[in-house]
Amino acid sequence: MDHKSIFKKYNISPKKSLGQNFLIDDAILEKIASYLNLDSKNVVEVGPWYWALTEKILTKNPVSLSLVELDLNMIRIIEDRIKNNNLKTEKTKFEIKNIDVLKYFPKQKNYVVVANIPYYITSPILRHFFFETPNKPSEMLILMQKDVWDKIRKFDGKSSLLSLFADFACEEIKEIIKVWKNNFLPAPKVESSVLYFKLRESKDFWISEKDFFEIIKIAFAQKRKKLTSNLLPIISKEKIEKIFNDLGFNQNSRAEDLDLEKWIELIIKIKEAS
Repeated sequence: MDHKSIFKKYNISPKKSLGQNFLIDDAILEKIASYLNLDSKNVVEVGPWYWALTEKILTKNPVSLSLVELDLNMIRIIEDRIKNNNLKTEKTKFEIKNIDVLKYFPKQKNYVVVANIPYYITSPILRHFFFETPNKPSEMLILMQKDVWDKIRKFDGKSSLLSLFADFACEEIKEIIKVWKNNFLPAPKVESSVLYFKLRESKDFWISEKDFFEIIKIAFAQKRKKLTSNLLPIISKEKIEKIFNDLGFNQNSRAEDLDLEKWIELIIKIKEAS
């Protein structure tokens, strides 16, 4: 069934409260599904909605496909489409999870995440799979608004919480598809991109995820203030000023002025001085 027929049959009306903007360009949906070699892989799709992307994924013969969808109405549509044989699931182990993705912890090994998600929850979802999920995915394909991508790639030359989290968690990040407003229904106010994330198999940085996450959050709590001031809750003024001198860092630096490499140097010194 084409998109218009599905919308008409099921009387689909995007819910603003759930940030629903449906991607309706089949060529782009096919590119997303084809980018990763999904044959013989476990796939988690976040936000399948009425299953436009899911159809494309199923043609790639994944071993399993788990759909994570919060909207019960969309789940009913998916179940009806399966019942009416509009969607073929025979070759793939298939499940639908009616759950908030931030409370979803995949059990399958060696899985990938594909997500066409509401823009307002992009950063929390990335943090969830980067840090909060014990069993992390190997790769992710995420459709997100362009300004989030600009933050991740540090378009203005400044680091952010999100860019540092992404750099710490991933060995490769790149844009694979630009998606224009008119590819959605309804059209969002901003342009979008599909990003590819390859997560690190190991983080041999000599610091733990816990230490990195906690110190970075404290440092960015008041990002317009000097970093030496922001770090006072965890280290004395004398110690942090000495660390900055030893590392050759500017005492007036803000959290956004340090890249991942410098942050790792700083956190190692902070833990040694604690």
